[in-house]
Amino acid sequence: MTSELNDALVQTWVTGWARTHGYEVQHEGNIHSARLGPDSDEWEYVIFDPEETELRKVASAVTKSPARLLTLIAEPDADIMDKSEVDGLEMISDEEKLMVVDMETQDVEDPITPETYTTSREDFEGWTLFTVHQGENVAARGRMAVVDDFCILDRIYTSPDYRRQGLGTFVTRALLAIAHEHDVAEGLLVATHDGKELYEYLGWTHLGDVHVFGAPGAKDRRRPSHSQIDEEISQ
Repeated sequence: MTSELNDALVQTWVTGWARTHGYEVQHEGNIHSARLGPDSDEWEYVIFDPEETELRKVASAVTKSPARLLTLIAEPDADIMDKSEVDGLEMISDEEKLMVVDMETQDVEDPITPETYTTSREDFEGWTLFTVHQGENVAARGRMAVVDDFCILDRIYTSPDYRRQGLGTFVTRALLAIAHEHDVAEGLLVATHDGKELYEYLGWTHLGDVHVFGAPGAKDRRRPSHSQIDEEISQ
């Protein structure tokens, strides 16, 4: 049994996601914001199934800069997810899915490292970086944060030269095994449209849709934060 989608769950995801990026986080009621740099005007505001007045308040803040983003998370069949624009903001992405898994269904043991590869693990305050190497090359990587009794997986990415070898599955299972070192009950992540099928195969459930909006001029902005891309190895 996994949690239902609500504001508390969204806040938990935002906290863990921001932690793996090193973002500053603020929670004001049901408006959760992440500052994408210590001296930056780049803010991302995340809100769950907002009322119209709440939506207008956040949209007003986003319209002040093309460097700001508004992310809406709601049930897949929610009326708000039919919007292609919000108070003048343009939709940037509508393909991402918030997913959840019961950790009791996931393996505790570390998965076997594929032949010719090695792995490394770096632990930071509240989160872990797991990397797969082949020689000096970074083949794949992923991050995991622990928030209360949740683990949040983020930025699970395979370098183009190493795709279709099962490394995404391997990294996911390795991160979940690390998460079992903590007292966690559930896992959360945001998957791309293509990644959703993989995570469903691994036992994850589609919980909500994620739509991202930006001020006019922000439509072509690159979106590493939700799309499971690790910008350090994606070039």
